[in-house]
Amino acid sequence: MSTVHPVDTLFLGDRRPAGDAEVLMVHTAEGAAQRFVRRDVRVNGAALDPSGLRVLRLAVGDESDAGPQDADAHPSPVHTPAFREWSARLGTAAAMPNIYMPAAPRLSSRTKGDAIFSGSPVDALTRRYLTLVRDARALRARARVVQWLAVRTSIDVARTVRWTSLACGPALPVIGALAEAREAGAEVEATFIDTCSDSLDVTRRFVRTQGLDPERHRFLSRVDALAEAAPPVAEGSQDFVEALDLLVDRTPAESARALGRAFSLVRPGGALAFSAMLADRPEPDPRAAWPVAPRWTLAELASLIVESGALVADAMAYLTDDGVYAVVEIERL
Repeated sequence: MSTVHPVDTLFLGDRRPAGDAEVLMVHTAEGAAQRFVRRDVRVNGAALDPSGLRVLRLAVGDESDAGPQDADAHPSPVHTPAFREWSARLGTAAAMPNIYMPAAPRLSSRTKGDAIFSGSPVDALTRRYLTLVRDARALRARARVVQWLAVRTSIDVARTVRWTSLACGPALPVIGALAEAREAGAEVEATFIDTCSDSLDVTRRFVRTQGLDPERHRFLSRVDALAEAAPPVAEGSQDFVEALDLLVDRTPAESARALGRAFSLVRPGGALAFSAMLADRPEPDPRAAWPVAPRWTLAELASLIVESGALVADAMAYLTDDGVYAVVEIERL
């Protein structure tokens, strides 16, 4: 019988397109790096789901708060060159910089360099769409929830805090949390593991643009991780593990195995965070090919947690106003 390396368990079913690596650096405007800006996260309500999963409903600040909320109030951007170019990237990490920072005057570049947003100019209609459309707001909201959860693990900790980001893509939520933790005086060391070395180079540059030292952190491709004699992240060693897209392109059985393996990295007192698209989410905007798979009910997520070997009683589902994703945190108590 063949054996599966622990790192391979985390990447089973990872079939992202090659374009996923085509993400580039944070835009610098007049010498100042633009970061994924922290917004307020407020608790609006709490409940216990019939599945046993605890639920917190959150209101998360967003770039769209400054203006009207109706993305259809003005003409559609679908015929503009910038919209066509950006929407062709959907489904890959290359689309994410302009979603996370919708006011950027240009698309993220597909070539290496010190500036991220040095691609095609973005017209006002496309910027408005990226600011207001539900799925873009939902992706920013789940990222800010993860940023909030990560920073919480670094508060009042009198030692070096350790985080891991799995299949990180641009990893902006974790990088933003690193910058925020540093400003609060916390010492954090992060490990970024991804399927593609090019994507990791992007992550290094993102780290650098936030005024952080990449040498304090580790960047491992799947190939690098598999080549190590021992697992690159020891079991029970991490204060926070981010695995936002852990369930994407996986069967339920693969999802349970990957979730169990990711949770094994968490130390007592630490937490794992992953996300799931909700089964009852509003339908995505039809003008762009927003991701639609797979969808989960809270009951199915509770069953997944049990199958992974974790306890539903130690989990919390965070739901935001957009209704698209659940961010699930499992604590190791």
